[in-house]
Parts: sequence; C-alpha cells; structure tokens
Amino acid sequence: MAYIATYQGKEHRVAIEETEAGNYKVRIGEELIEVDLIKARENIFSLLIENQSYEVDVDGIGRNLFSILIRGDHFDVEVEDEKVKKLAAKLGAGATGRQDIKSPMAGNVWKVMKKEGDRVEAGDVLIILEAMKMENEIKSPIAGIVTGMSAVEATGVGAGDPLCVIEPLEDTAR
Repeated sequence: MAYIATYQGKEHRVAIEETEAGNYKVRIGEELIEVDLIKARENIFSLLIENQSYEVDVDGIGRNLFSILIRGDHFDVEVEDEKVKKLAAKLGAGATGRQDIKSPMAGNVWKVMKKEGDRVEAGDVLIILEAMKMENEIKSPIAGIVTGMSAVEATGVGAGDPLCVIEPLEDTAR
C-alpha cells in the first residue's frame, strides 16, 4: 500500500509492505526501514526499528488526520491513499461541464455529505467512502449543483460505480 503523509505542510510518499505477520518494510521517500510491530493496546503500538524500541500512541483526530506521540514528541499527520489523492487531483484539474462522479475504488458509502439540490464549491466533500480501513473523501471538482445522488449510506460500491452528478453553476441558471 502507498500513502501520502503530510506533516508540517510537506508531503512524503510512504509505501508499506507486510513481509510476514508483524514485520513490515516501510519506504519513506527513498529510505527503507524494516519494522516489527505489535499492537499493545487500543491506539498503542510497540515498534522495533534497528534494535531500538518505540512505544507509539496513535489517535485519529479527523477523517485522515492522526495525532502521534513518540517518546514525548507529538506529530499531527494527514494520511491519504496515494491512488485516491492522485485521482482526486486528476479529476479536479481543469474540470468543466457536467461531472458524473464515480467511485474511484470498491468500498462502502460511509456518509453522504450533500443531497440533491445542494449547491457545492470545488473541493467540497460530497461523499465519504470507507475502503481498506481508510476513509476517503470524494470531493466536487467544480462549483455547481448536485442534480443526482445515487450514493446511499451503508451500501457497497464497486470501482467506477456512479455516485452523483454535479451540474456547473452556469448550466443550472438556464
């Protein structure tokens, strides 16, 4: 799995591969780190990295935002699935006209944030999908009006399934 972790405004690509139960290869940028991980308690993890032991407290404080405490140092880190982030950027880049929003991956509709008839701005969260134990925000690529909402909370969707339709503001004024 590959993620984009943002800390203090700087993005880092993080790729994680489980080599065997509890053992991981973690690549942060070009650096490769081997990690032994044990979940000690709820939100508490014990890590062994290069014969150094770390107790890590990880609390979710937002949809993709985590508060991490390691040896008295505190970090707030935003973590996004790399594929979802790239797709969102691609969909939003220069988008014009009617937008038929489709699911970028298989998952479950966790929350529908907008309803048919709602006005949205570019970047507004429309739907939150839960996939691979991560919450993924589906955002509007344009300013407009939600003219169709086929996403239903607590239902599964496949990659490419229709979620909603956004008509641009200039088209809805007619």
